[in-house]
Amino acid sequence: MLEFFWLLFASLVAALAGAIVPGPVFVITVSEALKRGRLAGPLISVGHFMVEAIIIVLIFLGLGAILESTSAKLIVSYLGGTALILMGAYLVKASKNLHVEIKANANARFASHGPVIAGLLTSCSNPHIILWWLTIGIPVLFTSISAAGIVGFFAFLIGHVAADLGWFGFVSYSVNAGKKFLSQKAVRYIVLGSAIFLIIFGILFIFSA
Repeated sequence: MLEFFWLLFASLVAALAGAIVPGPVFVITVSEALKRGRLAGPLISVGHFMVEAIIIVLIFLGLGAILESTSAKLIVSYLGGTALILMGAYLVKASKNLHVEIKANANARFASHGPVIAGLLTSCSNPHIILWWLTIGIPVLFTSISAAGIVGFFAFLIGHVAADLGWFGFVSYSVNAGKKFLSQKAVRYIVLGSAIFLIIFGILFIFSA
C-alpha cells in the first residue's frame, strides 16, 4: 500500500510539472472560467484527459517509438501550431461581444459541453503534451508499471488525473472569484490577451519545428 501511494505521489508531481507551465490549456481555462464560471476547469480537464487516455492506449501500441521520429515531431508542431493560431483568432473575435455573453449567462444553467470540447481541442492541438509524454510521462508510466504492475498503472493514472483536475480546477475557481472585482472591459482585455498568447504559442510551435 505504501508503494501505491508513493507511485501516486510521483505521478501527481510529474503531471503538475507539465500542468503548471502556462500553455494553451491554461489559457483556455482562464477564458472559459471568465465566461462560464468555476466549473470550467474541471470540465476542461475531462476533455484534456480524453486526449491523454488515447495517448496512453497508443503508447502501449507502440506510439512512443513513432513519435520520437523527426517527421512525426514536424507534423505535430505544424498541425498543432496552426490549430492554436486558429483558436486564438476565434477568441479575438469572441472577445468583442464577451460582455454580452457574461451578462446573459450570469444566472443561466452551466453548459457543460463547451469547456469539455475546448479542453479536448486545445489538448489535441498542443505539441507540448507530446513533448511532456516523451520526456516525463512515458518514463514515469513504465517505471510505475515495472515497480507494481497493474497497481502501479492505476497509481500513475489516479495521480495524473488528480494533478490536472486539481490544478485547472484551482485556476478556474480563482479566476471566477476574481471576476467579481473586474470590470467588463477588463474581462474583455484578459480574454483578448489569452487569445494573443494562443496565437504566439502556435507561431512558436511552428518555428520550433
